[in-house]
Amino acid sequence: MKYLSVLLLFLFVGLSASAQTENWSFSLSMGAAWPLSSFNDNNPDNIKAAHAKQGFNMALESNYALQEDNLSLTGMLNFGNNPVNRDGVGTRLENMFNENYSITPIERDNLKLNANSWLWGSILAGPRYSINFNTFSWDFQVLGGVNVNFLPNQQLTYDNPNNDWYYINHATNRNNLAFAWKAGTALRFAVSPRTNLQLGLSYFQSSAKISREEKEVEKGTITNSTRTFIGNEDNHYTLSTLNATIGFVYYLE
Repeated sequence: MKYLSVLLLFLFVGLSASAQTENWSFSLSMGAAWPLSSFNDNNPDNIKAAHAKQGFNMALESNYALQEDNLSLTGMLNFGNNPVNRDGVGTRLENMFNENYSITPIERDNLKLNANSWLWGSILAGPRYSINFNTFSWDFQVLGGVNVNFLPNQQLTYDNPNNDWYYINHATNRNNLAFAWKAGTALRFAVSPRTNLQLGLSYFQSSAKISREEKEVEKGTITNSTRTFIGNEDNHYTLSTLNATIGFVYYLE
């Protein structure tokens, strides 16, 4: 959470400074986020498949107009959340389990899956170009920056009460940083002298690494010490979403 706190601090500092300056506008928009390519792939045999499903996107923006409202500089806090397909994640982790263990259908009831969602927050900046008409504006922007991934805690455990050990396959890291970029277009419609309705369509891309380990853990010990270490691996994922959002823009001047 410390990374998210830093991002929010940047936003609040920017808002405080910009409130004393002309030509600033601020917007809040949110909507659906559709996963694309390998981020959407649900093939359990593809180690790059992220098993993501349709999720949610939210963006907080500040814009400073440079040239008669046509060219602006944009700063953005971008948040994304995509649930995962439990069938795909579960099948992949169970296939890894079956490489080392053979259990009966009844014993399979002792397999437990935890499959949390993908979650991230990014701080982005870049130029925006606007084509202004009488009652609406058409924006184009390309932004780049840093993304904080709060990695999904997707794990499989096998805990047979007849054994003095249990099996676990889980991630050993919970967050990481990566470069991110976002490109999009939006239509702004005036609804009052200082307020616009904004409809946006954008593409977002970043990356994430999840380090996993498989092991047997001995039961009945204070530290639950490792009984047998089976292996580990690093999985690299491409996070890519198509976002459709709706929101409002407020102008200081």
